[in-house]
Amino acid sequence: MKKILLLFCLTLIVSCSFNQTFTNRESDKDDAQKITQKLYWELLYGSNKDKIYELFSDKFFEVTDKDKLDELILSAQQESGVIKEYNLEHWETLVVKGSNASSQYLLTYDVVRESGTTKETFSMLKEDGIIKIVGYHINHILKK
Repeated sequence: MKKILLLFCLTLIVSCSFNQTFTNRESDKDDAQKITQKLYWELLYGSNKDKIYELFSDKFFEVTDKDKLDELILSAQQESGVIKEYNLEHWETLVVKGSNASSQYLLTYDVVRESGTTKETFSMLKEDGIIKIVGYHINHILKK
């Protein structure tokens, strides 16, 4: 009977999941911002598209191919101009450590461009220890 009780207790302990959840920590925001800063740096000063593509997850490219991403970036530049500055407007993070680990990030920027402003939203996930962009949306703000 003792062996059965011990086996039951061990099974119960092994099947439990132990997680620690962190919401909106500054350090997680800072980690995610490094990715967007690399993207904006490449958009402003880089000439190697592969460096931009490396920042995006394969999950992103399952929905949007590289040509569509290039088209999105070019369209924003043609409609509103080259990026002059970008400011983080809103952010949310959710990091779970433990047996069901996951890391999710959402950052929204107000981007001032030569002839207009865009609001750009990034959704990111940590994959194999590296934060990758899984969603990128650009809204053009109309001038009044």
